[in-house]
Amino acid sequence: MIHRIILENFMAHERTELELGPGITALTGANNTGKSAVVEALRCVTTNPSFSHCIRHGAREARVTVVLDDGAKVVWIRKKRSAGYEITLPGRDEPEEPFWKLQGKVPDEVRALLRLNLVELETGDPVDVHLGNQREPVFLLNRPESNVAAFFAASTESAHLLAMQNALKARTTEAKRRERDLEAERERIEVGLDALASLPDIALRMEEARQLEDSAKELQVAMPVLESRCSSLRGLAARRGVLRRVLVALNSLEPVPNSNPIDGLRSLAAEMARTAARLADAGRAGAALADLAAPPATENTARLAELCKRQQAAACALRKAEVKSRCVDGLLGPPDTVNTAHLSEVVDEMIASRYRMERVARRDKVLRSLAEPPRVEEDAHLLELVAGLRGLTMRRQTLEAALSGLEMRLQETAETLAGVLADIGGCPLCGARINAETFLDRGHGHEC
Repeated sequence: MIHRIILENFMAHERTELELGPGITALTGANNTGKSAVVEALRCVTTNPSFSHCIRHGAREARVTVVLDDGAKVVWIRKKRSAGYEITLPGRDEPEEPFWKLQGKVPDEVRALLRLNLVELETGDPVDVHLGNQREPVFLLNRPESNVAAFFAASTESAHLLAMQNALKARTTEAKRRERDLEAERERIEVGLDALASLPDIALRMEEARQLEDSAKELQVAMPVLESRCSSLRGLAARRGVLRRVLVALNSLEPVPNSNPIDGLRSLAAEMARTAARLADAGRAGAALADLAAPPATENTARLAELCKRQQAAACALRKAEVKSRCVDGLLGPPDTVNTAHLSEVVDEMIASRYRMERVARRDKVLRSLAEPPRVEEDAHLLELVAGLRGLTMRRQTLEAALSGLEMRLQETAETLAGVLADIGGCPLCGARINAETFLDRGHGHEC
């Protein structure tokens, strides 16, 4: 009795495991969820069909595992070109030797374990009494009455004996025919061997061919290990080159200089921060004033203000003079006055000198608030770095030239390998075509 069914890469099932309980097991669900695929998987195990469309898209093989209640396990394996079975008997952990090259047949060991064989009728049309399709009725309801009668007749002991006798006759006839075919094949091979008897070195060549086959098998086993080691060596070589470049760069650096007191640097950094803040404020103010119209051009009003003061003083003096004139009315006139034009020029020059002194004082105040400029260091270290960069550039050019040589050697090796593969014509084991480019990238493997 079937205890568990496991589907791997079978149709829509990537991996599905069904554990069947005692009695009837019902599969329910929406359409296109893989219910019919479970029945089809059991049919594939019992009939070993020749089609391979049951393999899930993107997978290399499909597996259907049937675990029986006594612990036995039957695995049907379907690849793109062939199908086979694996059997694990009760109480064993490792499977028996697998069954391959069955040509659509089911091994007797599998039939004996599953006991899901088709019922052979006298009409020659087998009937599946265990599995049915979704859109067809039970096995006998859609068959002719002659098939129904043949099925019930086959259930008697006499029918079984007749069926066994017919099967024995068929097997005997097949064995005799096979014996005749083998005898004819033996005679044909003997004739061919007689024709080759004149070659004295054929045994030596056969021994050399066997040795070459053994060497090819050893190389096939060693090639993945060699490819892995080559990949590791390429990674280590790349890492070694990086570490060498880092070491050269570190060796070119000077030791870290002794640290000096940083009080002056801190005050300079604080002053620079304040200056940056003032510049930011000035930038924001400039951005705010950018949209405004330019102010009208102004004139120097210092002389106008002085003239106004002089007018006011003159008006006051005039009023005083009028008072005095009323007081001194009748007195003698004042003496003649002296020309004072040069005094006005001296006053204007004094006013201009005072404004210049104020501007100089403001400029001196601003300059006193600024810190001393930093001291310019010598450029000897920069020259050493430039010389190191030049050395690295020359080394890079040398390595590029070496890489070009290696690429040319690889191209020559690929051309030589292509010529050897063209002379061989294919793999000596499986006969498949071998491409030099794919052989250098991934090697050559053999599918079971």
